[in-house]
Amino acid sequence: MRARILRLLLLTILVAAGLSSVAWTWALAQDVTQVETTGKQSAARIDRLEAALDQFAHDELIYVASGQIDTETLTATSNLSQQLVSESAWLLGGLAAGAAPSAGAVAEAVASLADVDGRARENIQAGLDLMAADLLFTETARTRQVLREQLRALRLAESNAVADARATDLKQAWMALASVAILFAWGLVRSARRPASEAPANVTPQATEPEPVALNVVPRPDPRPDPPPSIDLRETAALCTAISRLQSEGDLQPLLSRASTLLNASGVVVWMAAGEEMFPVAWHGYDSKQLSQLGPIGHSSLNAAADAWRTGTLQYVAGGAGSRSAIVAPLLGVERCMGVLAIEVSAGRETDTPTQAATTLIAAQLSTVLGGWPAGSSMPPAEIVPFERAAASS
Repeated sequence: MRARILRLLLLTILVAAGLSSVAWTWALAQDVTQVETTGKQSAARIDRLEAALDQFAHDELIYVASGQIDTETLTATSNLSQQLVSESAWLLGGLAAGAAPSAGAVAEAVASLADVDGRARENIQAGLDLMAADLLFTETARTRQVLREQLRALRLAESNAVADARATDLKQAWMALASVAILFAWGLVRSARRPASEAPANVTPQATEPEPVALNVVPRPDPRPDPPPSIDLRETAALCTAISRLQSEGDLQPLLSRASTLLNASGVVVWMAAGEEMFPVAWHGYDSKQLSQLGPIGHSSLNAAADAWRTGTLQYVAGGAGSRSAIVAPLLGVERCMGVLAIEVSAGRETDTPTQAATTLIAAQLSTVLGGWPAGSSMPPAEIVPFERAAASS
């Protein structure tokens, strides 16, 4: 009777622990979703602020070139300043990295900009357009430069904060699941034991002959070889060396074929930035019709390629049932990210550390030779010249 009560109590504890683990894991998953949503919203707001600063600089060029400015443009510029202040307030209020030093610097720059804009509006109402223009364009020049630099730093801090929060939540989820698994294992072992009071009374122990002990036995080595590494490091080094000696666009295609074989990828695409969009410039494993259906990728698009372009960090997408996974590595230059290298792999390999590392190495080597190609700059797509002409002139 007592044994049954103990088993019932143990079962109750295991069920309660399992339900608690499910609830905790679900809460952590919701938190991860919220953090990622916050990060995407912050990135979009930073994009809008940088676009507003670009428009501000455009109006300033018109004012400096002509030496005068019309009231309509001046009013629009003042409204643009108000938009910067308002959008910055929304950004600072919803940051995942609210304690970052760059957030405080952005707040100070926005406060200074709001003060100058207030004085400029008083001059506009008094009909002193030139004085208002001097306030908006001269006194805010340094503030706008500081604001642009701190926005870039804030974008990186926000991306790191989102990644850290995601890693922390996932670690807690795994710890909870591991604790419950250990508890369930202990419960199974505990329930499998038969109490001494339940042992059959009519069983008499039988004497057993001791097993002979073999002497001077040399252990045989395990014939099974160690599993091979998932990535051939020699081939990775050879491929990176071949990329560093790239001379023409035509030589890039066989190198992508080698990369596809090395990474066990069904498709490889090099995307290069041109203005606010990325375009496929070289690929392996796809035909032109497939890529034309994809179209260009915008800077603010919500996908792994755009995320890698904006944040300069490696991204991956897990494939579902019947679909493949993807790894996207940024092509990083000295001052900017000039594009991405995207590969398509079988499901499960997107989290393979050697595969991610090899993809990053190949992308880094490609960025050194493709950096002089105008497709990696802000030129419009119509003005992009072939890789051979860019390499010859560099």
